[in-house]
Amino acid sequence: MRNVTERPRGSGNLYFRRKVAGKDTYLRLPSIDSADFYAEYARLSAPEPQRARPAAGTVGALVESYRACKEFTDKDPKTRVNQARYLDMIAAEIGHRSVKGLRPIHIFTMRDRLADTPGKANNWLSVFKNLMKHAIRLDMRTDNPAQHVPIFKTGEHEPWPADLLAVCLEQATPMTRLAIITGLCSGQRIGDCVRMQYGWIGADGIMAFAQQKRRRGGVIKEVAVPMHPFWVEELGKLPRKSVTLLYERTGTPFKTTAAIQERLRALMAKEEVQSVITDLVARETIAPETKFTFHGLRKNACCYLIECGLNEQQIGEMLGMSPDMVRHYGKRARALMVARSAAKQMTGGKIVPIAGAKAPALMAKK
Repeated sequence: MRNVTERPRGSGNLYFRRKVAGKDTYLRLPSIDSADFYAEYARLSAPEPQRARPAAGTVGALVESYRACKEFTDKDPKTRVNQARYLDMIAAEIGHRSVKGLRPIHIFTMRDRLADTPGKANNWLSVFKNLMKHAIRLDMRTDNPAQHVPIFKTGEHEPWPADLLAVCLEQATPMTRLAIITGLCSGQRIGDCVRMQYGWIGADGIMAFAQQKRRRGGVIKEVAVPMHPFWVEELGKLPRKSVTLLYERTGTPFKTTAAIQERLRALMAKEEVQSVITDLVARETIAPETKFTFHGLRKNACCYLIECGLNEQQIGEMLGMSPDMVRHYGKRARALMVARSAAKQMTGGKIVPIAGAKAPALMAKK
């Protein structure tokens, strides 16, 4: 059926694919044998009605103005697409409200509706704050009602424990497995991993490219990553259907990171993986609420390079991190290295009685 897709394949979960701000968005459909399936499919398939132009002074009009301003149009194309989705959400929910009438309580209420997805809530809030700054520039109001609304705490990206990595690599589909190994061996963000091309690999076995995410001031970071033998071996197991290392089932490159992220969520939900996570919680290796994301593999790579003996400058050049970030990401690796060093000293010497102390055996006799 047109615009209907199963995600992940074989799960029976059906979604309707629709373009929102130029980006594919997937809306969940009822089960195919449900009486509501065809009615919902017809509703989603119907063309969206033409919306009337928003009235002057409303949030809807402010959103249109912000989309056209130089600050927004000068953003990186990918950033514009991502932020446009949140602008659409704001316009759909409160586009009819007056800009002057917005109060902090309204922002708190809207933010709290997204509490189940804190990362999404924080992105929404960031866009909303920028929108209100634009309102101040246009003299539509004199203050920013979102200025003191805090973001949700999302915690750090946790590295994947060895037990979890093993079961995920065993249970993953071939392409999802390659994606995990690409993140693990390259230490790059998911956006850069889906962009990686065979043509970026030199004859010396080093992949060189410019990271997609820019640093402060718009600086582009060039990185060079040696191809680990484990990574090369895994690439050889799959047919080379695309210019990119990772590709869709059709053989076309991934257009966004959404498909990989969806696959990882499905993988983490598998019974075999959940069993390992439950065991890790029981052993107090991880906290009960710990979530593992693709970005955690970046921390795995950083810790591995520290344990290999590379210095912070070398690791930073390979992963595109500042030395401070390398130190921050590598805290656990450093703690383990200190413990190993201390263990050699503690267990390598001889234990001698302290002067004046009584031996346990003699104390037992008395």
